[in-house]
Amino acid sequence: MGSYLNAKYIDQRQKYVAGAFGEFVGTAYFLFMGVGGAVNFLNNAAGSPLPGFAIPFCFGFSLFVNVFIWAPISGGVFNPSITIALMATNPKDFPWPRGILYIVCQFLGALFGSWLIDLIQPEAPNAATLLADGVSVAQGLFLEMFATSVLTMAVLILAGERHGKYVAPFGIGMSLFISALCAGPYTGASLNPARTLGPAIVANQYGRAHWIYYVGPTLGSLLAAGYWHILRILDIDVVDLKKAFKKCEICRKEDPKIES
Repeated sequence: MGSYLNAKYIDQRQKYVAGAFGEFVGTAYFLFMGVGGAVNFLNNAAGSPLPGFAIPFCFGFSLFVNVFIWAPISGGVFNPSITIALMATNPKDFPWPRGILYIVCQFLGALFGSWLIDLIQPEAPNAATLLADGVSVAQGLFLEMFATSVLTMAVLILAGERHGKYVAPFGIGMSLFISALCAGPYTGASLNPARTLGPAIVANQYGRAHWIYYVGPTLGSLLAAGYWHILRILDIDVVDLKKAFKKCEICRKEDPKIES
C-alpha cells in the first residue's frame, strides 16, 4: 500500500512539473509570437487601419498555435485569471497547489517572452497595455472583465468539458481574436494579467489604472465560472458536435427521406 501511494505521489509530482514547464514555455511563446507579430505590423503599417485587425489576429493565432502544442502537456492555459476559473470549476483536476504553480509559471513565462522580444527588437514599440485617452477607469475595467469572460467560457466549454477537443484550440484562439478586436482600441485588450505584467516590467511602462488589467480579467473569469455553475445546476450539457453529426449520419442512412 505504501509503495502504491509513493508511486501515485511521484506520478502526480511529475504531472505537476510537466504542466508547470508547459505553462512557462507556452506562455513565453504565446507572448513572443503575439507581441512579435504585433510589433512587426506596427512597424510596417504605421498610419493604416491594418494594425487594428492584425494585432488581435496575431494574439489569437498565437494562442491557437500554442494551445494546440501544449494542451496535451499542461492544458494550455497561459492565463492566471483562467487558471483561477479552472480552480473554481474543476477543483479535482485543478487543486490549489497546481493552480498556484501554474500562475507563477505563467507570470514568469510572460516575463521571459517579453524579454526575448526586447532582446531581439530593442527599438520596437513596447507592447504594454494602456487605457486609451478618453476611456474611463470604470469603462476599461468592465471591458476587460466582459471580454475575458468570453475567452474563459470558450476554455471552460471547449477544453474544460472536453467537448470538441480537436477544435478547442481554434475556438479559444478565435474567442481571443474577437474579444481583442472589441476591446483593443480602448484598453489594449489584455484579458490576461500575465500578458500585461511581462511587457510592463520589460518596458517599465505601467500607465494609469494599471490595476484594472489584473482585477478586470479575474472578475471576468469568475463571471464565466458563475455561468458554468448555473449550467451545471440546470443540468444543461454542451452539445458534442462530433457525436451529433455522427447521429445525423446514422439517421439519414436509416431513413433516406431525412434531408441533410
